[in-house]
Amino acid sequence: APPFRLEAIDGITELLRRQRANRPDFDEWFDRGPADREGKEPFFVKNLERVQGDERDAIILTVGYGKNADGRMVYRFGPLNVEGGERRLNVAVTRARARMTVVSSFCAADLDPTRLKAVGAQMLHRYLSYAESGGSNLGDRIMEYPPLNAFERDVLDKLTAAGLPLIPQYGCSGYWIDFAAQHPTQPGRMVLAIEADGATYHSSETARQRDRLRQEHLERLGWRFHRIWSTEWFHNRDKEIGRAVNAYKRATEGRTLDPHRGRTPTEEAPPAAKARSRGPVPVDIYRGVQIGYYDHEELVQLLEWIESDTLLRTDDDLMVAAMHELGYERKGPKIKAALQAAIDDIKGRGGPRRPLRSS
Repeated sequence: APPFRLEAIDGITELLRRQRANRPDFDEWFDRGPADREGKEPFFVKNLERVQGDERDAIILTVGYGKNADGRMVYRFGPLNVEGGERRLNVAVTRARARMTVVSSFCAADLDPTRLKAVGAQMLHRYLSYAESGGSNLGDRIMEYPPLNAFERDVLDKLTAAGLPLIPQYGCSGYWIDFAAQHPTQPGRMVLAIEADGATYHSSETARQRDRLRQEHLERLGWRFHRIWSTEWFHNRDKEIGRAVNAYKRATEGRTLDPHRGRTPTEEAPPAAKARSRGPVPVDIYRGVQIGYYDHEELVQLLEWIESDTLLRTDDDLMVAAMHELGYERKGPKIKAALQAAIDDIKGRGGPRRPLRSS
């Protein structure tokens, strides 16, 4: 429901009531009356029109406006779109003495400034930028993004030439997607995230942040996800362009979003949002025997089996997973060489695959 309206206030109040039913220890805090001698003030939930005159040490401002079922912004900002709406918002954002927390389902980058006609809506745009920056952006600067490196510029140029409508460095608050691909007939609806190991990738704090958590989060929101590794791009650019084009086609063909799930009602969750069952191991494993016991094709089959759960892994992750399955604790030179050769094979860097040996 749109925020600052009675429906949203009732919804928040009802959720709090349900939580309190399980936590009676909160009653004294929520039921507090007028400010006592220690200065403790009662908790309140109010809409935009009723908050004037109230102050608290900490305020949580809920921005309930959001995108519609197909992922597009709907610029219906209720009282903010009418004359004087900016004064109401100004009152709401100045009610906190010490701390203001903003909860929003979209960020400033999701708003098209050319469609913000009302002064109140324009102020909301600026305030979101301010909140996203932790209070450092006072509306006098543009959020700085890491510049595209040569690899990323090449990806952007080649994929754009192949027909993909890409927006580079899409997002906000430091959580940027390298390239977001728009739906071909629904401008503003993003359907495919393309991540590359470029400047933004290397500036991330941890591998887990930039890989699995980001991918799983995006897919839970209904995005499709595609990754391009720089090594693959430089070795076989045409193949990688084709993979990206196919990923875009899969993301746009025959998909009608379910407003409650972010994907089609009959569509299964994207593969990497939840690990798939691998099935039986295709190789007879005797943990701890020398790596020479296994031939190249058996190691390839083992690695393909590991990757069949569809979780995102780097080459190092894949090697560690294989060592675990084989019972190796140390990465000796022979183990590393044999596994790397198999990894290169399944990633298309090691030449043609050898035929399976006869049993």
